[in-house]
Amino acid sequence: MIDDLCELISLPTVNNDSPEPGMPFGKDVEKGFQWVKEKSAEFGFKITEYDGYALQADIGTGEHVIGMLCHVDVVPAGEGWDTDPFQANIKNGRIYGRGTVDDKGPLVCCFYAAKYMKDNGLIPADICLRMIVGGDEEREWKDIAYYCKHAKAPEISFAADGKFPLVFGEKGLIDFDYIWNLERDSKSTMKLIAFDGGMARNSVPANAIFSIRTDNAKALAKTIKNTADRLGYDITITVSDDKLNVSVKGRGCHAMSPEKGINAVSRAIRLMLELGSKLDCHAFVESYERYISEDYTGGLLGCACSDEESGLLTFNPGQIFMNDEKIQLRAGIRYPISSDYEKFAACIEEAAAEMACQYAIVDQMRPIYFKRDDEVVALLEKAYRDVTGDVINQPFTVGAATFARAMPNTVAFGPIFPEQEEMSHLPNEYISVEDLNKTTEIYINALNNLATRQFR
Repeated sequence: MIDDLCELISLPTVNNDSPEPGMPFGKDVEKGFQWVKEKSAEFGFKITEYDGYALQADIGTGEHVIGMLCHVDVVPAGEGWDTDPFQANIKNGRIYGRGTVDDKGPLVCCFYAAKYMKDNGLIPADICLRMIVGGDEEREWKDIAYYCKHAKAPEISFAADGKFPLVFGEKGLIDFDYIWNLERDSKSTMKLIAFDGGMARNSVPANAIFSIRTDNAKALAKTIKNTADRLGYDITITVSDDKLNVSVKGRGCHAMSPEKGINAVSRAIRLMLELGSKLDCHAFVESYERYISEDYTGGLLGCACSDEESGLLTFNPGQIFMNDEKIQLRAGIRYPISSDYEKFAACIEEAAAEMACQYAIVDQMRPIYFKRDDEVVALLEKAYRDVTGDVINQPFTVGAATFARAMPNTVAFGPIFPEQEEMSHLPNEYISVEDLNKTTEIYINALNNLATRQFR
């Protein structure tokens, strides 16, 4: 298992926006799919391919299908790693590398759990164990959408992309963009010529950089440095003739928990705000600061809310880039399970009008929720407790979006244990060897519980 995970980590399976025939997510993701196909052949799985969008790997030929949902793609490595993120490093019982937790580690656990079931004759004649592996989970979910359009969903499943004991509810999700057509003030003495930050809308941006052209770049550097020191920001400034480059450092994390990060994009905007009308695009800066800023609750947008089951709404401005005379912000909202999409769509639209910018809702997923006594919840919870002996920690809801949303009778289940640090999308992502083994044992238990249930 360790060797296989290390091998899979060495493949930088990031969707690079360079599709090719039969490879809608690019060559790198396709290499991950190729690894899955080769491992499936070695283990005796029957592979069905879905035109480069997803793979299906079956063990057993029964009419009742139990699904395990995984994905081979990962977010970009980002900065801040102590080791090569795409060269697995084993240290102090931990395996470091991009994807160890999200989602290559649990994918390998599913492979070995299903293999154990097969090798030990634990798959009943009427059961088929099915791994469904996507390649676009970290982006637009084109993989699972294509799969669901061309294949029948399993009768009951778990998504190996969540937390233990299990996730019985996921917040609603709205992905959207704000687009400003820059209004340049001809009287200003400073011109914004570049602005870029973040790597994905579902990650808090750890870095941002902006460039300003002005007649006295050295004086401006001193002003910005003094502001950063006063605010406690970590920045680096370089000056070249009439051009000033400012690099702002934040702290990245998964967008489902933005309170754990520091948004470098919002901090860059805050530095620009101090320049006032001297900066030619001060109207954009002022609108961002008024309605977005470093507020991750959506309060400035007018959509802050919470409920008892799933907690606060969270808002993440994840990626910004400047192109010609436009600035585009890629953002996302994760809202409580008791709320309605329409309310927040209206907030997004109203804020766009106030900021004098365009907006586009890119995608939306409504919340999912299972009762605590639902069959899939009860069987998987038992599998977890029988292995760990943990009777204290309870199933819960999350702000993450997993493939559990895409199929009926499906919940997110592992691999992150209670009280464990959430390392998805962070530098130095790791899974411990102990947790890799324990997760596999829990998945074996889970498959056995699901395989011996009374199918209706």
